Amino acid sequence: MTRDPFPFVLDELQPIRPTVKRAFGLTYVYLDEKLLCCLRDSEKLPATNGLWLFTTTEHVDSLAREFPDLPRRNLWRSGRNAWVVLASRFEYFEEYAFKACELMLNGDRRIGRLSRAGTRLKALNF
Repeated sequence: MTRDPFPFVLDELQPIRPTVKRAFGLTYVYLDEKLLCCLRDSEKLPATNGLWLFTTTEHVDSLAREFPDLPRRNLWRSGRNAWVVLASRFEYFEEYAFKACELMLNGDRRIGRLSRAGTRLKALNF
């Protein structure tokens, strides 16, 4: 069995009873059909290890303001999708990870986006 990276994050999110899925060396955290974040801890590519918050380009800048010392290079965009990458090598990683958990626990609408499966189900009116 593979260990979960940064288990304190999953512990913090337990009150919302997320679904946790593992694939491609990542641990994905869902709330219903919404993909909230993923956890990554790879020995081969350590620069991007940490907590990745899934968001949209519409919300990435306002969400980044929640983490004032986060470098701009940790804000990634691709089309309408965006990520705020809280890198584990960052000095404030644990503090920022707890802050991210607090935002998710409070239902912050800037965090998360529909997964591909959720998008297909909505298109089919399920």
